[in-house]
Amino acid sequence: MLISQLSRIVKDLGRPRIALVGDLMLDEYVWGDVKRISPEAPIPVLRVGRREIRPGGAGSVAVNLARLEADTHVFSVTGNDRAGDRVLSVLEDGGCDISGVIRDPGRPTTLKARHMGYVQHSHRAVQQMLRVDEEELSPVSSELTDELLEKIFSGDEAWDAILVSDYGKGLLTERLMEGIRERGGAVPVLVDPARVSDYSSYRGASLICPNRFEAELASEIPCQEIEGCRSAAAQLLEELDLGSVVVTMDRDGMFLDEGKGGQSHFPTRASVVADVTGAGDMVLAVLGISAAAGNSAESGVQLANVAAGLVVRQFGVVAVSREELLDEIRNQGNPAAGKIKKLTDLSKVLSAEKQKGKKVVLTNGCFDLLHPGHHHLLNESRRQGDILVVAVNSDSSIRRLKGEGRPRIEENDRIKMLAGLEAVDYVLLFEEDTPQGLIEELLPDVLVKGGDYKEDVVVGRDCVESNGGRMVFVDRLPGLSTTELLAESDAEMANGGGESA
Repeated sequence: MLISQLSRIVKDLGRPRIALVGDLMLDEYVWGDVKRISPEAPIPVLRVGRREIRPGGAGSVAVNLARLEADTHVFSVTGNDRAGDRVLSVLEDGGCDISGVIRDPGRPTTLKARHMGYVQHSHRAVQQMLRVDEEELSPVSSELTDELLEKIFSGDEAWDAILVSDYGKGLLTERLMEGIRERGGAVPVLVDPARVSDYSSYRGASLICPNRFEAELASEIPCQEIEGCRSAAAQLLEELDLGSVVVTMDRDGMFLDEGKGGQSHFPTRASVVADVTGAGDMVLAVLGISAAAGNSAESGVQLANVAAGLVVRQFGVVAVSREELLDEIRNQGNPAAGKIKKLTDLSKVLSAEKQKGKKVVLTNGCFDLLHPGHHHLLNESRRQGDILVVAVNSDSSIRRLKGEGRPRIEENDRIKMLAGLEAVDYVLLFEEDTPQGLIEELLPDVLVKGGDYKEDVVVGRDCVESNGGRMVFVDRLPGLSTTELLAESDAEMANGGGESA
């Protein structure tokens, strides 16, 4: 599909009304240092530093839908407990309608607590030490199922799509799925199935999207290779009378079987895979909002493939906006485009990277007329840590600092050139005269400047050092500053050096 067609689909998504039915969970991360072994048993002692909560399961799908600007209504059963309060609070803050969630005092909210330890206080190596699950896997009662169905279908407004996110926690019973089929009418029903061998409850769905491991379990056809995924999709489609089957194949992209509509393979859009967490939830959200807007399954898969490529390039569960989707579509074929970030998005990315034990390095400047001196600075900066962020003055900022006539290279071209360098991991543009605000937001572990700044007050140094970071100066290569090079060029032009022979 042409870039212009895919972009138009995103722009025309509107604000569809979507019912999301699924297992809500709370993911809790407990971060701390590991410095010693317990005297009570041969186990490490985790000294807790901070805690983080995230919506999991169908909650992750809900957050993705809301970020994509869908009118998202969540239907589920949670416990009447603190974990339930916390996950519903996050969803409501994210713009989701949670009035369809039933609180059952006899059933605990699924809680997955992951204990993450930094080794030897270095924050350079992190390991998941333990996961503690609190959950109830027995089927939800028929009374609660009927009550949930009433909530889903009692409204005056019709749904544009119904999404089912099944994590096998007891909510998606045969009774509930049968009720959705019978009362849903012509509304498209899209299912992200549980990892089970029996898919009979999903019979008649408009679309299901198992991953290759789930498809293999349900079909008993090996799915390590694309041909196996093709066969598994065809079998599931025929046996369950489905509209379409989408098999997500991680490194191999996605495979779509539409029956008489044909089969298609869509190679992965991600050139670098950092973390696959949350990719499946994003796929269901994008397939759902696309179907709700009236698009074909093929269009939905192409959009989902773009979104999944964005998600797996970043650490942790990351929701993708329409603007980010459009940027990714416009820049397809340019792997460096994903390095260019806005401050709010980069802050989230770096927070997740730090949780993995990565050390963040930041340097800043105008980078007008990129030259070997810049390459020297950037390569030396990259050696100071794991992730290099380059903050770049905007055109208006440079004009205020250096006067009219600068910059010679406009901002979009400057950041694209920097993003194309192997040493650079992320690039962001700032409008202010100094990077003080973004340094306070990002809190890099290392701040790098050219050696000619040693005698000056460096903006952001106090902030970095007061938070345990350090300042590094890189000696400048003689005669290689942008100002000097431009002055030489201007002098040559004034003396006729620029005239044609």
